[in-house]
Amino acid sequence: MAGERIVGRGNFVSVNAEYPQGWSINVLRTVADGEVVVSEVEVPHDTWGVHRVVLLWTVRDGKIVVGREYWTELGSDPSPEWRAAFVQRV
Repeated sequence: MAGERIVGRGNFVSVNAEYPQGWSINVLRTVADGEVVVSEVEVPHDTWGVHRVVLLWTVRDGKIVVGREYWTELGSDPSPEWRAAFVQRV
């Protein structure tokens, strides 16, 4: 976790606009329940590999008022050997 908080719409737009080139976003799934919207996306990057992201949004009056993102890089956590009998590696 980077331990960062982006405050304000302008800063959020700027962080995404300044992100290094070579990336795209593939939306895998979006679920909405009232004000809560959850999305799972894949973010492949030419240099940094493939990331999976879960985004948690609170939406009021058609505007995002709170958001939280959790990022992980595929394969970044080693799979412990004790689980080998119970899982299929991808």
